[in-house]
Amino acid sequence: MKVNEAMTRDPETLTSNSTTFDAIENSSMVCFGYMLVADKGKLKGIVTERDILYRVVAREMDPRTTKLKEVMSQPVVSIEENSEVLEASELMKKNGIRRLAVCDKKGKLVGVITSEDIARSLRRSAEELALTYHIMSKSAPSEQ
Repeated sequence: MKVNEAMTRDPETLTSNSTTFDAIENSSMVCFGYMLVADKGKLKGIVTERDILYRVVAREMDPRTTKLKEVMSQPVVSIEENSEVLEASELMKKNGIRRLAVCDKKGKLVGVITSEDIARSLRRSAEELALTYHIMSKSAPSEQ
């Protein structure tokens, strides 16, 4: 299965000059625990709940004035959209991360794939394989 079949398309982004408070208020951060940072369509970084906790809250910085560029993780590990899902999984494991930015052949951000997306796609593939096996075994001539 290809990454573009399992990824979330057109993820929300904030600019590097947005504040951490902007990220905290954003629905992507609330629902998924991360926010991609892009300037003029170019991916610059990623901010996770963990980044905000350790780089803002623990240092007692003001989230209303702290810019994302001050606390974001960079560079963002990415994968090309036509890569295999298993390759994405290996890249996540190698880098100790749970999400990858997905880019097209020109390097433009087109989506995000998470470890949860990969697990879901593998489960779906296993179900399809089991169904195919079931159908094939029913239509095969029985041995007597």
